[in-house]
Amino acid sequence: MRNERLSNNYDIHTTILSNEAVAEAHYLLRCECPEIAQYARPGQFIHVTIPHGPGLLLRRPFTIYTVEGHEITMLYQIIGDGTKHLSEMPTGARLQVLGPLGNTFNFTPKPEPAILVGGGAGIASLMLLAVALRQKGIETLGLVGAQYHARLLSVSDLESIGITVHIATDDGSIGHHGYVTDLLTDLLKQTHCDRPTLYACGPHGMLAAVTQIAVDFEVPAQIAMENRMGCAMGVCLGCVCPVRTGTDSFEYQRVCTEGPVFNATDIAWNVF
Repeated sequence: MRNERLSNNYDIHTTILSNEAVAEAHYLLRCECPEIAQYARPGQFIHVTIPHGPGLLLRRPFTIYTVEGHEITMLYQIIGDGTKHLSEMPTGARLQVLGPLGNTFNFTPKPEPAILVGGGAGIASLMLLAVALRQKGIETLGLVGAQYHARLLSVSDLESIGITVHIATDDGSIGHHGYVTDLLTDLLKQTHCDRPTLYACGPHGMLAAVTQIAVDFEVPAQIAMENRMGCAMGVCLGCVCPVRTGTDSFEYQRVCTEGPVFNATDIAWNVF
């Protein structure tokens, strides 16, 4: 089933309500965007103008982390000049925000259970989905990976809505010593589920590994891609990824419009 694509999007000015560090090099920004909040669905993102900085002509894409009333939040990592400048913007500063953009995660038929796999800041793309799953009464498990303890994200947010969370860190500073995909493999070996579905977001290498695990265990998997974007409107073709059209053929599709959510096995990982 093709994931839902919604057309309601708005280009609005908003004010930062809070912008706080939540882990090493990671921040949670909250702003009031009533139109975007009304239509935002799990997996969608916003495109943000970061003002008053050198080399910041293009907007930056950020997933919608949570929605509460008229407010939305975005959980982001400091990667370059744009996100560094954004992290320094105070409460009351103005932003221009376009959204909600992209398609959505699908949980029909009902997964039993839903297994969320987040690598690093990729967990940000799964929080809105986690809330929707719990509101539907769907059993949900969270697997969260990080480089080390100081960069671990979203565990308390997931636990606060009744999700059991398993943790992996590359250096073993907390939880499993190794990759979050190790936890996924062990979980699928141990669990006896009727119709589990995997939902994942993180680095390309992690997503490719999740896809192979889904194939090995014959379970469906949906992934959210986080490619770099220019326009986020499907015009510039700067965010394309290879999607299979047959056994030995593929085409490039736009992450900003055909995605960011794809069936994991549709991605031609060997082309990257």
